[in-house]
Amino acid sequence: MAALLQWRKFSFFDVTANIDGGQLAEALKGAEVTCTAGGRGQVYIGDSAGCVHGLNRQLKVSTFVAHGQPVRSITAFDHTSIVITIADGSPGTPSEVKVWSPDKLDSQGRPTCLRSLAPDPRPAPASQRQSQASQSGPSRNQVPHVTTLAVHPNLSLMAVGFSDGSIMLYRGEVSRERGSKHKVLLTVSSGLTSLHLRHTTRSTHLFATTRTHTYCINLTVRDKETTVELDGLGCEPGCSTLADGRHEHHFLVARPDALYSYTSDSRGSCYVFEGEKTLVAWFRGYLIVAAADKGGPTTRSGERSITVYDLTNKLVALSTRVRGLAGVVGEWGGLYLVTTEPSLIHMSEKDLHSKFQLLFKKNQFDIAISLAKTQCCDQEEVAEILKQYGDWLYSKGNHAAAMDQYLKTVPHLEPSYVIRKYLDTQHIHNLTTYLQALHRTGSATADHTSLLLNCYTRLRDTQQLNEFIMSKEGAVECDVELGVRVCRSAGYYDHALALAARHGLHHHHLAILIDDKKDYSAALRYMATLELEEVKANVLRYGSVLLNHVPDETTELLISLCTDYKPSNSPIVKEGSLDSYPTPEDPVRADPEEFEYLLVGHSEQAITFLERLTDPHNPSRQLLSPRLYTTLLAEYLHQYSLAPEGQDQVALGEKVLALLRNPDTKVCRDQALLLCDKHKFHDGKLLLWEQAGMFEEMLAWHGERGETEAALAVCSRKAQQQPSLWCSFLRQLASASSPSPPNPHHLSTCLNNIEDKGLMPALEVMEVLASSPHITLGQVRDYLLGVVASHSSTLAAEASRSQQYAQETAKMRDTIRDLRTGATQFTATKCNICNNELELPSVHFLCRHSFHQHCFESYSESDADCPMCLPENKKMMDIIKAQETHRSQHDHFHEQLERSSADAFTVVADYLGRGVFTHLQSLSALYPRLNTTKIVCDLLCSS
Repeated sequence: MAALLQWRKFSFFDVTANIDGGQLAEALKGAEVTCTAGGRGQVYIGDSAGCVHGLNRQLKVSTFVAHGQPVRSITAFDHTSIVITIADGSPGTPSEVKVWSPDKLDSQGRPTCLRSLAPDPRPAPASQRQSQASQSGPSRNQVPHVTTLAVHPNLSLMAVGFSDGSIMLYRGEVSRERGSKHKVLLTVSSGLTSLHLRHTTRSTHLFATTRTHTYCINLTVRDKETTVELDGLGCEPGCSTLADGRHEHHFLVARPDALYSYTSDSRGSCYVFEGEKTLVAWFRGYLIVAAADKGGPTTRSGERSITVYDLTNKLVALSTRVRGLAGVVGEWGGLYLVTTEPSLIHMSEKDLHSKFQLLFKKNQFDIAISLAKTQCCDQEEVAEILKQYGDWLYSKGNHAAAMDQYLKTVPHLEPSYVIRKYLDTQHIHNLTTYLQALHRTGSATADHTSLLLNCYTRLRDTQQLNEFIMSKEGAVECDVELGVRVCRSAGYYDHALALAARHGLHHHHLAILIDDKKDYSAALRYMATLELEEVKANVLRYGSVLLNHVPDETTELLISLCTDYKPSNSPIVKEGSLDSYPTPEDPVRADPEEFEYLLVGHSEQAITFLERLTDPHNPSRQLLSPRLYTTLLAEYLHQYSLAPEGQDQVALGEKVLALLRNPDTKVCRDQALLLCDKHKFHDGKLLLWEQAGMFEEMLAWHGERGETEAALAVCSRKAQQQPSLWCSFLRQLASASSPSPPNPHHLSTCLNNIEDKGLMPALEVMEVLASSPHITLGQVRDYLLGVVASHSSTLAAEASRSQQYAQETAKMRDTIRDLRTGATQFTATKCNICNNELELPSVHFLCRHSFHQHCFESYSESDADCPMCLPENKKMMDIIKAQETHRSQHDHFHEQLERSSADAFTVVADYLGRGVFTHLQSLSALYPRLNTTKIVCDLLCSS
C-alpha cells in the first residue's frame, strides 16, 4: 500500500488551455459534451444532440449526426478508423449501437454506418418484446439499456454491458452482421459501470465492474468462458482503466478511499489517497485521476483537481485544476482534456532532458535514475546521472552512499575518476569495494589489479584475498602475473605460490621458493614435475644458486635431464599403452653442454655429472662432445692437484690416463697438454706427446730431468717411426749442460744405431762428440775404428770402380778419335739381318754392321739409324731425355736431398753423375747470382 499524497510532486507537463480557439463551442452550438474518445489521428466528441464531432491534428472540426438521442459513449481505435457509438433508444426501446466508417462517406457526405445494433439481453422472443415496447406504463422502463462497451483490438470480439447487470458477448467481425454470434455471458445483481478487454498472444480477459463488484472473465477458449470475482467492491462509471504492458498490474479501479490494481486472478497493490474520483485514464505510463474537492460540488461543471501519477517511479508528474471536465483523450502524442465549456486543453509532456534538469535542481537524483531507466535511456546516460548523484553525496560527506552510486556506473564511468576520490587511507574499504566491482565486470586493468591487491594486503584481509585470487573453479579474476608480484611484495608467499603453480607461472613459483622462502629442495621437487623445456629454462636460470645450496640433489636433476627425462608426476604407463604392444621411444634429454657453465666452481659435482653420462652401465649413456671431455679432464686434474699424495692421487691419475687412452673420447689435445702442464701431471703430458707423435719433446723432457734410461727407451720404441731420435739422443748425451758423463752403454747403443742406419755423417758425429766435456776418446774408440774401417773399404771399392771407368772412357775416346780421323774399313761378308752373303747394293754403318739394301729397307725405322743398335741407342736417348726433364724439377731434388738418410754427398754426386748439372745454366737457374763451386758446397753443407 502506497500513500500517493506522500509522493514528490513535479511539473513534467506544460498546460495550454483553449487550443481549439472556440471551434468546439461553435460546432456544438449549445449542446453539452456527453462523451469523448481518441484514435487514428482523430479526437471524437459526442454531444447531447446526438452528434459526433471529430477534430484532426490541425484542429479542424467535422460533424455528423449519429443518433436521435444523446451520444452516451464513443469507442475509437488506433489501428483502424472505425468508430462505435452508443445512444439510448426511444422510450421503451433498447439502446442503439452503431458502427461507423469515417473514411467512407455516403451521398450526404457523412460517415457510412456499417452496422446498427439494438442489443437486448432479455430472452423473450422479438414479437413479445415489441408488444411490451408498445405498451404504456411502467413496463417499458424495464428495457435494459447499454451502459458500457468493450471491443477487441482486432474487432473480432465485442462485449456489451447493460443496466440490468447483463454482459453480452459478440463473436465475429464487429462491422458485419453476417457471421456474428452473440450470447449473454453472465448477469450480475447491479448494472455494469465499465468493461475492458485485455488481449495477449496467449489469452484474452474481460474485466467488468459494477458499483459493488469487480469481475474477470476468461474469453480465451470459445464457449468455455470462466468468471472470477476479483473484489466485492466496484466503482462508478469512468473510474476504471487498463494499464499498458509495462505496468505489473493490468486493471486499475478508483474508489473514494484508494486506487486498486488487479491482475486476471487477484488483487494487487493499493495506492491510498482520498477524494471523490470522477474519472481515471491511462496515458503512456501515466495514470490521470480527476477528483472533486472534499465537500465541493460533484456536478460536471464543477472544478476538478487533475493529477498525473507516475506509478513506476512513484511521483506526481503534474497537479492542476480544471473546471467542467468532460473527458480525457490521449492522441497526437499528447494528452488532451475536453471541458464542458466546450474547449480543448493540451497537456504537453516535457522532454527528458528538461525533466532531468528539473530533478537535478531539486537534487532528486534517485528519481532521475529511475526515470532514465523507465524511459529506456542508454547505459551511458544512466551512468552520467549516477555519477552526478554520487558527486552530490560525496560533497555532503556521505562517502559510503556515494560509493553505492559509483558502483552502479561500472563499467561506463572512467574508473580513475572514482579512484582518485578514495585514495586516502580512510576510504580504503570503499576503494576496495569499487575495485572488486571493476574486476567482476571485466573492466579492470593491470593497475587496478595491483591497487586492489595492495588494498587487500594493507587490510590484511586474507579471506578476501583468497576469494579474489581463486574462484571455485580455480580461475583467476585478475592479471595473474601481476597478482603474483603483488602478493610477493606483501609477503603473502603461499598465495603467490598457489597462484603461480595453478596457472603455470613456473618462473615466478621458483623465484618465490628460491629467493623468498629459501626452500631449495622444494624448488627442485617442483622443477622435477615440469616438462623438459620448462625445466631447462629454469635450471639455466637458478642452477648456480641451487648448486651452491643443494649440490647433490641438483646434480641428480641435471643427470636425469641429460639421460632419459620424465616428469616425476607423469604416469608410469601411458594411457592406451596396455591395449597394444609398447613401442620403444627415443629418450627425451637435454644437451649437456647447456649446463656446463653451471658446474664451474663445483668440481666434484661436475665429475659426477659427466661420469654418469658416460657410464657404460648406464643404458642412456651418450658420447660427449670434445668440449665436455676436456671439461671432465680439467676437473680430474683439478682434483688431482688438490688431493694429497697417496692412493687418492694415484686413482685420479689413473682416471686421467684412462680418459686420454679411450679412443671414444675426443679430448682437445692442445688444451689437454696445457692442463696437464698446469697441474704438473707429467704422465698425462708424456702420453699426449706420444699419441701426437711428439717424440722429440718426450726425449727433451727426459733429457732435462737426466732420465737417460727413459730417453733410451723412447728411442728404442719410437726410432722406427722417427729414426732421427738417435741423433737427438746423441746430442743430448753430448750436451754440455749434462751434469754427469753419459752411460757408456747408452752412448755405444746410440752410436751403433746411428752408424747402422746411416743417420749422420761420421764427421758430424765427431763434431757432436767433440763438443761434449764429458765424453773421452776411449769411450768412442770402437765407433771410430769401425767408421775408419768402413770408410776405407768403401774408398777402395770406389777407387777400383773409378779406375775402371777411366779405362773405359779412354778406350771410348780412342775409338771416337779413330772414327773422326781415320778411314773405316768394312770387312763384313754377311748381312747382319738375314745372315746371308752380302751382295751389292749393300748398306754399311760405322758401328761395323752391314746389311743388304733390301733387308735394311725392310727392317729399318730410319735411314740414319742402325737397326741392330737402335734399341740400345733408344734406351740411352730416353735416359738422356729423362735427365733433361729432371733438370727443371728443382723441388724434387731438394726433397730427395732432405729425405736422404745417407750422406748428402751421395745424392749430389748421383745427380752430377746423371748429368743434371752438366750445364752451368742449370745450376744458375737453381741458385742465381752464385758460381757453381759455391752452389755445390752450399748443397753439401745444408744437407
